[in-house]
Amino acid sequence: MDTFESMKRIAAIHDISGFGKCSLTVALPVVSASGVECACIPTALLSTHTGEFTGWTFRDLTDQMLPIARHWHSLGLCFDGVYSGYLASSEQERVLEEVYGLIADEDTLIVCDPAMADNGSYYAGFDHSMRDTFRRLCSRADVITPNITEAALLSGEEYRPAPHSREYIERIFEGLAALGPRIIAVTGVHPGGGEIGTVVLERESGRRHAAMRPERGGVFYGTGDIFASAFAALLTRGAPVGPALEAASALVADSIELTYRRGTPRRDGVAFEQALPDYMDRVRGIFGPRA
Repeated sequence: MDTFESMKRIAAIHDISGFGKCSLTVALPVVSASGVECACIPTALLSTHTGEFTGWTFRDLTDQMLPIARHWHSLGLCFDGVYSGYLASSEQERVLEEVYGLIADEDTLIVCDPAMADNGSYYAGFDHSMRDTFRRLCSRADVITPNITEAALLSGEEYRPAPHSREYIERIFEGLAALGPRIIAVTGVHPGGGEIGTVVLERESGRRHAAMRPERGGVFYGTGDIFASAFAALLTRGAPVGPALEAASALVADSIELTYRRGTPRRDGVAFEQALPDYMDRVRGIFGPRA
């Protein structure tokens, strides 16, 4: 008789940007390709993401978040992971905490992607109040996945453009570790030499990991969501940090390379769909042929 591992389940709490391949439109397929069931609580509905688009529509969905979570709770649904990202406002922090109380327990992996800034600046409509919100949420999380701009804001370090020295990254890690998460992954780190990638600290053991790739100039929208979705799903499924980092980072690198070669407009998002088959092979390499 064939035996299969029990499928893990994640609740992804993000906005829906209808066009531009980010947030939930990335989380749902990437988490699923990781062999993890993905349920969704949308925080907001936008016509596009807010980078390089103008005139985008926006609908705050705060009033829907708790009813969804309460319904799930009434059904007795259990979640192995809760993975949150973009919030419509700092006021959603209180709602998210109530959602945790309804759908998470002591064994649920809490992953926070503090999606609020990039390239040294806050996203449209955000300011230091969102930084303070995410500091509190990161202190509640087991895993956090800020980019280098967000990591500097959260840690209290001044944002510095590339290259990023080892000493600078260590100070950022110290500041983030003080918030309390067990695993800290900082994306968008440029150590120099034409490389960019992600560095990870396992706080309790002190282990460091890094995954670097050749840098392609310019902005590739949605890559942080791709990484965080894969990393969150793989950790929820039980992958060790090192292999999870390698697989998630390879998915990002392949998506960027495919987009670069195709010449796709950057604001449209990266061609992660074509990179998913190789990613799924890597997942099987971690968990076995039935993954």
